[in-house]
Amino acid sequence: MSRKPLKASEQKKNQERINAKMQKRKKALLDELPPYMYIISEGTKTEPNYMKGFADAINTKYYGFSSGPRVLVRGTGRNTKGLLRFAREQVEKEFPQAEVVWLMYDKDDFPLDNFDNTQFSAEERKESRQYKVAWSNECIELWFILHFQELTVNNGREQYQEILKQKFGYEKNQENLYELLKDKTELAIQRAKRQYESYDNAPPSQRCPATRVYELVAQLQGYLS
Repeated sequence: MSRKPLKASEQKKNQERINAKMQKRKKALLDELPPYMYIISEGTKTEPNYMKGFADAINTKYYGFSSGPRVLVRGTGRNTKGLLRFAREQVEKEFPQAEVVWLMYDKDDFPLDNFDNTQFSAEERKESRQYKVAWSNECIELWFILHFQELTVNNGREQYQEILKQKFGYEKNQENLYELLKDKTELAIQRAKRQYESYDNAPPSQRCPATRVYELVAQLQGYLS
């Protein structure tokens, strides 16, 4: 049984409803538009590969609302002592519209003072551009492990990598980390937050194992929900 074609007046009303919904959706996206974010990591492969998954998803979602990407990720190979200085110089050259700069780095074998002072120097800067830190003590693999289990003892980088190999065949510098881990991200955030806050007011170097990567990821996740 064939349906009668809609009258011109009804077609117009339907189109108006569709247009209204589209405008409402567009306004909602504009209202929740992410700030321009520059994520600069000490590592050159693993961390950038992982964070680019978030950046690509956000930039795709908000494509058309900006003249360029909202989130830019860059790996540097710089150590903790020079990372903040390099970030301040590089953001002006590469992404001057950035409103927030995230420094992503590991404790590894760097001196305790360098590790602590990178956070203190970043958070104390009095600029229109905000600087935040997403460190891991002692390495980014801790953050990855928290997607699968709690961790209360620092087993060291090598043991972390062995745990991850057993969990999902982890390999250093692999490119699909975001896709492999994204379904467990909310759980990892909860575990990392609980772990970090258990140290009360201890300086970064004394919080081990702990990571602040969850703060960066939680912000990015907010723009993908």
